Amino acid sequence: MTLKYLITSAAVAFSLAGVTVANAQTHNIGVEDPSTGFTGNLFGNVFPGSPYLVASDGEDTFQPFGATFDVSDGLDFSGVGPLWVQAGDSQWTEIGHQTWVLPASTACGNENEPTCEPVGHFISPIPWTALAIGRWNILDADGSIGDIIVTFNTADGAELRFYSDPLPAPEASTWTMMLLGFGGLGAALRIRKTSVALTA
Repeated sequence: MTLKYLITSAAVAFSLAGVTVANAQTHNIGVEDPSTGFTGNLFGNVFPGSPYLVASDGEDTFQPFGATFDVSDGLDFSGVGPLWVQAGDSQWTEIGHQTWVLPASTACGNENEPTCEPVGHFISPIPWTALAIGRWNILDADGSIGDIIVTFNTADGAELRFYSDPLPAPEASTWTMMLLGFGGLGAALRIRKTSVALTA
């Protein structure tokens, strides 16, 4: 096993883990109108009529799901049986039973996307079915990706993360530590192989 093989394998595995949905389907679920935004079914045509609802703003004031203030993004799982809880950024505000929105004005500034929009991270103890696992894009009017929602299962159950585009890249320090670790492993294997050859 060569060091080059180890580093290549690690890089591939790490990049897949970074988006959390390796081998999952990608779906476009709607287009954001520049003035009225997008409000619709998370699963698009995969599960028509599903009670999982999502929203993403246009440029004008946007108040989905009964919000009383300007919103960037929203989730309404009030019609869903299993309990969902917020597991991520506290800037996402719960405005009702299983209904959360991200205020347009946050620490990022007004209409904060896409530069530093806080990720919405939510979790439920009931795992997703296979068809509900994937990447779900909300497109801007010009066809580019405006928001990305990823759904996946973990040992704790179902998870959902609501990102502005693009998905965050691994930090340089994370890559450095990973490569150093695999470099050390490769060196140890090479030394062991040499010592085995000498004793043979």
